Amino acid sequence: MAVHIDFSAFRSSIPVDVAAAAERLSQAGGVGDLESVGGGARAVVSDGRSRFEPWVGVVDRMFTGDCDCAEQPAGDVFCAHAVAVALAAFEADIRFSAAGSPHEVGSAQPDRADYLRAVQRLGPQQLTDLVVQQAVGDRLFATLLLGKAGMLDAADESPLAGFQAVIRDASNVTNGTRWELVDVENAGHRLVAEVEILRAHPLVPAMLDLVEEAIEVWDELAGQLIDAYYARRTDPEEIGEPLVDAHRDLCERLGLEPQDVADRVTRLLERCRNDTVDPTAYADLLGEHADTIGRSVRG
Repeated sequence: MAVHIDFSAFRSSIPVDVAAAAERLSQAGGVGDLESVGGGARAVVSDGRSRFEPWVGVVDRMFTGDCDCAEQPAGDVFCAHAVAVALAAFEADIRFSAAGSPHEVGSAQPDRADYLRAVQRLGPQQLTDLVVQQAVGDRLFATLLLGKAGMLDAADESPLAGFQAVIRDASNVTNGTRWELVDVENAGHRLVAEVEILRAHPLVPAMLDLVEEAIEVWDELAGQLIDAYYARRTDPEEIGEPLVDAHRDLCERLGLEPQDVADRVTRLLERCRNDTVDPTAYADLLGEHADTIGRSVRG
């Protein structure tokens, strides 16, 4: 059951200095990745070089803030990070459950609760060693780790250059005479893996153009799998759908207007002749333009 939080009463209950600090965080764009979790709201809050992940929600009939910062007060008093998340949640009209569960620890997700208990049993050095070991062997995990720590620079163009090189390699797979179907499949899987790493970096508009280029390259390669349906081990949609999902996600995160999304999807449909782009994936972003695209595709 959802509950209503009195915003005015909450705002007036916050100490002036804490409220002012929360406002500064909000105005500086310090609150990101807001999501509805555990019957409440959670977000990543950047405070200088530090990043925290506060949760706000109703626990034991009290509106509560939970944060991993050193300034988190005891009892029902909120730190500035939690207040900033609460303000963002109110603005986003997130619905609060009458029985929230901070960070989704509870019966709804016992697997996450098990991991939390395991982490709590490890010493700091053991946990550090495990994290570093995983990061060394997993580039996506390493990127997510650096991102959570605020150590990725949006001005760094190397992720864009790296993904561009992957696209170039994929586009050259069938050039020449000594390639096999497995080379096409491997190129597609690499595109999917690398686009996930790209998405884990700070958002920049140039990502959208690169992902569109990747979709077009894959559509061309998908023709090889379509022709060799009897021998392929990978269906074209296994690659196409994650690429389109990444493109749709970037359109949403960049705040594109419905007309802009429609223009981009239309261009992709015109250039991708092997049906690797499903326009219905963008339905919630297109608004009234969804029908226009549907008619143009049928035409």
